[in-house]
Formats: sequence, structure tokens, C-alpha cells
Amino acid sequence: MKKTIYILFILFQVYAFGQYENKVGINTDKPTRKLDVNGNLKITTLTDKTSDPTYTDVLITDANGNVDKVPISLIKNQISQSAIEVKRLFYTLQTPNADNRLSCGRFKFSFRPGGTDPNYPNKNLDIMVSLVDAPATPITVFYLLFRKWGDYDLKYYKSNGKDFNASNYTTPQLLCPQLDINSFGEFYITYPGEENFYRVNFLGRPNYVSGGNTYNSYTITCEKF
Repeated sequence: MKKTIYILFILFQVYAFGQYENKVGINTDKPTRKLDVNGNLKITTLTDKTSDPTYTDVLITDANGNVDKVPISLIKNQISQSAIEVKRLFYTLQTPNADNRLSCGRFKFSFRPGGTDPNYPNKNLDIMVSLVDAPATPITVFYLLFRKWGDYDLKYYKSNGKDFNASNYTTPQLLCPQLDINSFGEFYITYPGEENFYRVNFLGRPNYVSGGNTYNSYTITCEKF
């Protein structure tokens, strides 16, 4: 009974001396929020909710100790946008596999078999781009291409753009048609509203011959800055 009275006495003190304009303060008589604790906070038991999709926010504090929340997805996006990435896709086949795609930042890059003109049998590399996530609103992705043929000079292609929306973002769009085997394509590409830019290199080259068939190595590298 004495313990109960003592606890009630403490709670009454907190209420009587800590209430300020419909706010409650602990160890302060002028709280600035509904609950203002002037001191350390200790929680004995916390439950791990890593795999619970209903927990979508995390707590943060400002310089004054005010506690609020931000969405987990926003933090993940900020970390992803600021992180430097270096990725590579490599495989060897007779012709490129359009389903082999390199994810880098907000983009996916791939080869696909190019033109079938018999006068240009080695021009079999179309360079493609799609998006990882659906854009909230329709966007235009701008890019710049430097293209190097095997024995020729550097050739410059002026910048261009590709339009994406929530309906077509998974469909690869053509960045450059019919890149030659033993040639090199270098791209610089950005996503609207981001400070990052990406340097993407495409290279196809003969690897080995088996049964009279030539197997080529297809390489895509991506650096996000």
C-alpha cells in the first residue's frame, strides 16, 4: 500500500509541477512538447521488427532532442543515391542474351542481338536501357555516347533522351544500335532529380571458337558517382 501511495505521489508531482500549457514535463517545469523529458531515456526491452513490413518509419532527433520520424524508404534511397557503385556483367555466348541485365543505381543495362544485315555480320550488338523502379511521374533520361570502333577514330554522338513512365519502365529502350564486335561504347547517363551520374561501358569481343562457331564475350561495366 505504501508503494502504491508513493508512486501516485510521484505521478502527481510530475503532473502538478511538469504540466505547462497542456504539456507534461519530467525534470522540467516548462515542457516544449506533449511529453518533455529532461534527462536520459532507458528502454529495457525492444522487439526486433526487421522483417515486419508494417514498421515503415524510424525515429530521429534534432540538435535540441526533439524526436520525430522519417520513412525507412527515404533513408534507403538517400544512402543508395550517395553510395559509389562499381558493377560488372560478363558472359560468353554466340549472340548476346537480352535477359542478362546489369542493375546499377536506378538503371538496368543490357545487350540484345542487333541487325541481321548480311553485309555487316559483326554488327550484332544493340545497347539497351530500362529502369529498376517505376517513376512517380513520366521522366526523360538524358545520356551522352562516345563510341569507338575497333580500327577507327573516336566518334562522338551528341546527347539524347529516353522517355519512361510507370507503364514502360521495365521495357528496354535502344541507346545505340548495332555496335560492332571488337568495338567499345561508352555512355554517360543521369536520372532526373538526382545528383549522381553514371559511366557505362559496353564491349563485345571474340573469346574462342568451338565446332566452327565463334563464342563472344559480352561485358558491361557501370560506375555510379
